[in-house]
Order: sequence, then C-alpha cells, then structure tokens
Amino acid sequence: MTPAFCGSHGMRYKAMVEIRRLRRQLTNAVNAVDPECGVFVDPKMQPPSLLQIKLLREIALAGMGDHVARKLSTDEETKETKGAYKAEGLEDLVYIHPNSILFKHLPQYIVYQEIIETKKLYMRGVTAIEVDWLPRLLPHMCTLSKPLEEPAPSYHDNTGTVRCYMTSTFGRNSWPIPAVELEFPSGLEKYNYFAKYLLEGKVVSSLTQFVPHLLSTPSTMIKSWAKLQPKTQVFLQELVREHVDSRDKLLQVWQHNDKYLLSAYLQWLPKEKQADLINIWPPTRRKTDEK
Repeated sequence: MTPAFCGSHGMRYKAMVEIRRLRRQLTNAVNAVDPECGVFVDPKMQPPSLLQIKLLREIALAGMGDHVARKLSTDEETKETKGAYKAEGLEDLVYIHPNSILFKHLPQYIVYQEIIETKKLYMRGVTAIEVDWLPRLLPHMCTLSKPLEEPAPSYHDNTGTVRCYMTSTFGRNSWPIPAVELEFPSGLEKYNYFAKYLLEGKVVSSLTQFVPHLLSTPSTMIKSWAKLQPKTQVFLQELVREHVDSRDKLLQVWQHNDKYLLSAYLQWLPKEKQADLINIWPPTRRKTDEK
C-alpha cells in the first residue's frame, strides 16, 4: 500500500500504516494468550460480517463506557443545538465531527474515542451503539429497577438461568433506559424462581414426568405465602445452602453429591411415585442433550 494508492482512494496513508501496526499488535496478543489458535495478519482479509461488526461495536462500548454520548431529544433540541449530544460526565454539548461517516446519520447513542475543540466540541472515532447494550455491557454504570412483573421472569434453556426484564438509568445524568432482559439479580427471589422452573421440569427434562403428580403446583414457590408450606421451605433452603440458582451450579453440586435435593424433592411427590424418582436420581440429563 503506497501513499499514492491511499490518496487516490480517499484514505490517509499514515492512518493505514497505524492500522496495520495495530493489527500486528493484536495478532501477537491473541497468539500469546492462545498459541493454538494460530491467527495471522491476512493481507486479503475479508470485510467483517454483520455479526462481527456488531461484536466490534459491543467491544468498543465495553472498553469506552465513560465515553458514551446521547443525542438530544426533539424536546431538548433547539435551532442552535441541532445535532448535539450530551456526553457522560461532561457539562457542555458535543457534536459528531463532520468528517465522521456518522455525521449525517446521528445515531441516538454513540461512543467516541476523543474530543477536539474548534468552534465546537467535536467527537472523533465515533461508533454507533444500541441503548439496550448499556445495562448488559456496563451494569456497573447503571442503576437497575426491581424485576418487572410484566413481562414475567422466565427460564432460558440455552443459558440455564432465570431471566427477567428491568428498566434502568445510565451514568451520572441518569439517562432512562427502557426495559431490557437480563439475568435475574442474585437474592432469595431468584432461588424461588429457579425452584419453580426446576419443579416444572424446565431445568432437567427427565423430571417432567413427575410434574402431573406433584402435591402442589410449582408456582407455589413464588407465592408470598410459600413459606407456610414446609416442603417449599425445605426445597428453597437446600438451594440456598449450596448457592444453586442456575443449571450449571446444580450440575456441579450433583457431581460431588449425587443425593443432593433428593429428600427435598420427595416431599413433593406421593409415596407411590417416590420409588420412580429414586431410581433416576440424579436426573442429570439436560433438555439440550435430548434434542
């Protein structure tokens, strides 16, 4: 790549040299961490796919959380501040640099690499981000609400975790973030929901056969009066004792204690079904294993 080639294609030669230097540096870093991956600088590397572009944008946000900016809303904007952004931690308004490819698009949320001051404060190295990435990638900068009742919490088989929707605010300016699905926050309520899904056979599919025979409905575990029933308390206490609030944690406990939860589960079944449960315990086959 020559200065003449870069000039004829609208590229800065020094910037392209720096890009190549960074590529070599990143390649060496990856190989140092994982020598078996064998990555190398490919001069004919294809442009990134849509998925790779999304991941690169997420990486930019995760690494520059203190450089997030939000476009002024229509109500906030005036003729003088058209196209302005409010940056996290800054009082003055900032603008996307005219040389940026995003200058004409003005995404609602962006991250920037640096700010330069001329007639205005301009952001350079700008990357568009999605607002729902903020609580997922920068939870330490968000204030989360309690889990919403609607949409109701749910169990995700692909992660083996309890998920819920929560609203939040971001940063020192408390920018409101709409409801986003996240892992249920740690606490007693999370154990209650995990117990419900475990009893429903959603966590371990081989337990599904016992659902019609349960002495109480699994939803009892999340009722306000659940503690009034001894079997719900025993089941919950067993989960809390071993810190089991996800499928992976449950499987880990079963690896060193294959009788874990058996006595607690037996209290949910009539006597004529208890022998069937004992015969398959621990029921370690996952739903994903059976597909």
